[in-house]
Amino acid sequence: MTTTPHRFDADTELRPAGGLSWTAGVGDGWVSLSGVPNGGYLMSLALRAATCALPGIEPITATAHFLRPGLVGPARLDVEVVKRGRTTSTAGVALVQGGKERVRTLVTLGGPDGGPPDFAPSAPPLPRPRGCAPSGPEVVGSASVRRRFDYRLVPTGGAGVRGWVRFADGRDPDLAAVPLVVDCFPPAVLGVLDGVRMSTLELTVHLRRPPRPGWLQAGIRSRALLHGLVEEEVELWDEDGGLVAMSRQLAQLG
Repeated sequence: MTTTPHRFDADTELRPAGGLSWTAGVGDGWVSLSGVPNGGYLMSLALRAATCALPGIEPITATAHFLRPGLVGPARLDVEVVKRGRTTSTAGVALVQGGKERVRTLVTLGGPDGGPPDFAPSAPPLPRPRGCAPSGPEVVGSASVRRRFDYRLVPTGGAGVRGWVRFADGRDPDLAAVPLVVDCFPPAVLGVLDGVRMSTLELTVHLRRPPRPGWLQAGIRSRALLHGLVEEEVELWDEDGGLVAMSRQLAQLG
C-alpha cells in the first residue's frame, strides 16, 4: 500500500481489480459505537470508486442504503455507470465483503454550470474554535472513529448540537471526506434519550461546494422519532461561512 500522510487517505485507497471494480481495506480506525465500520466512512469509499469510474467530475449528491453491517477487512467496490450525461452522470456502487453486498450507493456527479444567483443558509453564530473547549470522550463517546477527529461541540438543548470539527491529524477536509464528516458526530437524539445506539438505514448527502481548508462548522438535529426510527439532519459550513454539505439520514435505534 502506498504510504500516505493521513489515516483517511490510507484507509480509502483503492486498487484496480479489473473493469469498473476496485478493492480496498476497510480500516479499524473508523468503528462506530455499535462495533462496525462507520457508515459515512463506507460511503466515502463509494464516492472514491464513483470518481474513479467517472474521472474529471465531482460528486454532487449521493444516497447510500446500508443492507448489512460492514466489516473491518477486505472489500470490493463494483461500479455500474448508469448514465453519462452532458451536465451530470450517475453511477451505482456496490460495496461487497464476505461475498455479500453491504452498502449500495447511487452517486450523481457533475460540475458548476452557472445558473441564477446563489442563496444558502448562513452559518449560525458560534464562537470560533479557539473559543470553544475541546469535547472529550464523555461528550463524543469512545468509538474509534471519534478519535480521528478534534471536536468543539456546543449542545443546543433538545435533540440537537452545534460545533466545530476537523481531522485530528491535520488533514484538510474535501468532498471525499464529507460523508464521513456528516456521520462522525454523537447522535443528536442523545440530547433527549440516554444510552441509545443508531444503525443507519439510509444516508443522503448533498455536496454543495468543496470546503476551504481548516475547521468545519456543523449543525445537527433530529426532529422526529417514530416507531424506533429517527431522522437526523446535518449542515456543514467551512471557516469562511460557505455551505459545504447538507445531509439527512434515517436510523434505527437499538
